Amino acid sequence: RRVHGVAQAERAVQQLEVLIEAHDAVFLLLDSREARWLPTLLANVKSKIVINSALGFDSYLVMRHGWAKDGRSPSSHQCDGAVPVNILSSRALMGDCVGCYFCSDVVGPSNSMRDLTLDQQCTVTRPGVSMLAAAHAVELLVGILQHPLGPCAPAGCNLDDDTATDSILGIIPHQIRGFVSRCSLVTPRTAAFHQCTACSQVVMDAYAHEGFRFVLKVLNDAEHLERITGLKQLQEDTSKLCDVIALSDDEEF
Repeated sequence: RRVHGVAQAERAVQQLEVLIEAHDAVFLLLDSREARWLPTLLANVKSKIVINSALGFDSYLVMRHGWAKDGRSPSSHQCDGAVPVNILSSRALMGDCVGCYFCSDVVGPSNSMRDLTLDQQCTVTRPGVSMLAAAHAVELLVGILQHPLGPCAPAGCNLDDDTATDSILGIIPHQIRGFVSRCSLVTPRTAAFHQCTACSQVVMDAYAHEGFRFVLKVLNDAEHLERITGLKQLQEDTSKLCDVIALSDDEEF
């Protein structure tokens, strides 16, 4: 039964890879965080445009992932010094240097639905949230396609950016975060994380070399991604630092 299940999973991964290969852009409209991991990884390996959308009860996120040009991780371009490291700089991050949905995580993807009630599973939302997010997702893709630099278009934050006039459709943000209860939008931008569990070079290379065997390792061991990206070591180092700080609380300076 286990062999049959593994074979079925392998066929599903192969089918997903074929579908992503055959299309120019990928929309991620999934219910859970972990369900977005494999499509994100495959799209990076195939150098595809990715538009991600996630819903809350009265909020939503629409974002474009950093473009993995020629199979290179978006974080690798920053190591080359192609863009400023300071993401608060007045200069916009280029589209092949911005982060993906998982770049803000310091843990590997796991079962995020296990202990959530129905209203916490993005199943219950206000009536207009999904339509607002869908509209922004489509506009974001159209903006990318109309920009002279395509998926490398810089991530603008507001109309005061110098990049606002680069496209006839205005700025191409990295993220659009909407809050229905406040009738407001914000457009932050973040750089790709070199230890990301989905778009870092080490993860992309692992899938390129191992294929489904790598996916199977991740499915069987929730901490596999944390180990190969160095997040596990980062967590341990942070824990040690917290212990040191705790021991120093009573000292006089």
